[in-house]
Amino acid sequence: MNNKEADITTEKIGNRLYISISEFASRFNFQSYKNIEKYKIEFRIDKFSITVTSNNPFVVIRDKETSSPVTYQLSNPTIERRKDIFIPFNSFSSLLLSKTGKKLKSASEKLNAEEKEVEPKHEEEKKETEDKKPSTPVEVTSSFISYSISERVNGTLITLSSKYKIDKYTSSFKNSEIAILFNRPNDVALPEGYTLTAGVIKGIHWTKSNKKAEIGIKVNSDYSSHEIFQENEHKLIVTIHNKKFAKSKPTDAQKQKWKFDVIVLDAGHGGKDYGAIGIHNTIEKQINLAVTLKVGKLITQNLKEVKVVYTRKDDTFIELYKRGKIANENNGKLFISVHCNSVAAKSSVPNGYEIYLLRPGRTQEAITIAERENSVISYEEKPARYEKLTDENFILVSMAHSSYMRYSEKFAEIMDNHLRNSDKIISRGIKQAGFYVLVGAAMPSILFETGYVTNEKDSEYMKSEEGQNSIANAIFQAIKSFKTYYSKEIETE
Repeated sequence: MNNKEADITTEKIGNRLYISISEFASRFNFQSYKNIEKYKIEFRIDKFSITVTSNNPFVVIRDKETSSPVTYQLSNPTIERRKDIFIPFNSFSSLLLSKTGKKLKSASEKLNAEEKEVEPKHEEEKKETEDKKPSTPVEVTSSFISYSISERVNGTLITLSSKYKIDKYTSSFKNSEIAILFNRPNDVALPEGYTLTAGVIKGIHWTKSNKKAEIGIKVNSDYSSHEIFQENEHKLIVTIHNKKFAKSKPTDAQKQKWKFDVIVLDAGHGGKDYGAIGIHNTIEKQINLAVTLKVGKLITQNLKEVKVVYTRKDDTFIELYKRGKIANENNGKLFISVHCNSVAAKSSVPNGYEIYLLRPGRTQEAITIAERENSVISYEEKPARYEKLTDENFILVSMAHSSYMRYSEKFAEIMDNHLRNSDKIISRGIKQAGFYVLVGAAMPSILFETGYVTNEKDSEYMKSEEGQNSIANAIFQAIKSFKTYYSKEIETE
């Protein structure tokens, strides 16, 4: 593939064109490594190393000169068949062109283009074709508010922006419509109605009354759930999840792949990164490691069929992106990152443990905690790799994680119940924040703040053998309960 263009054989799977990664690498003599047991293929083009995982919409590209990994989202997940991984042709071709300047040219492109021009005969076929069309971002503006719409693999993102403050809004969901009500300044125009015929959204309309404006977002039967985030005083972001990941009944081979057989335990901080320093010189990294190792030991002793993978087993500094990489490379089914909390002033309050899910923080406290944990990147050689993780990109990441989110939420709920019943540290609940360490783990995952090292009672308890054993046992019992739940879910899928 020394030229700018090259031909490659394509295979039609469903309504899309795919290519074999193995054939692609072999045909152009790219150095490649296949680990089909872990459902991964890695190959090298010029200065880039590209890793593809089966049944996954994400491709990881690492620049060998900078060692900086970047994750890209394909239009559709890859497909595993014939002990090989097939990747969507059009997405992969665009990705190669943007990164290497090389273009793939399919002998079937002309035929595929002709097929797209054929009008489906039945309404059902027409809807299916429209739903699968790649989405072009849509932008609509008015003097009051503007909004843009773009589709992702597993949902639709709507960004609402206004030059006026969106200081108050309410929302509801009824009769397949998301309604968001705003305060509206006098004499400002609303966007005109806009109708979509593809994706989750069936149509959008605006209405006004008195000093209010309401946007109604009509959704189709692909709708699964939605969330609304206020990024700042002038911007709301609506994520609408679809059912793309609610696949047909899995085969026995797929169930085997999803078997709950690997847990990844991540002791936060380590090495030159001490984490928070608390009362009586309580050091966070030491507590994190002690609790993590105790949890791992309980799993090894009592759940023989489950492999424990540690991101670190000693006082070593591990970069945040590598922690998720370790989890993915070991095909983890659950990722638990253990930390301790703190406040700037050492005092008797606040206290208690918290369990976090990967979503943008909704409170200033959650945002502050995420910023502190994310500040670890200052110890890394190339912190610039995280620059693109803005608040909006965290929302996109949480959309990408939506296929795992219900399991993350369930584990958090189970773990909170076990800790409430068996531990002396009080619960501060299950919360949401944008943690870098959770971004890379493509599996159900939580970040656990065991307690406050700046609180006298929490600190003494977390430092003690009794406290660490109690916390570790509660986490282990939660894992055990979750394993039973997870296994039943997979069997009944």
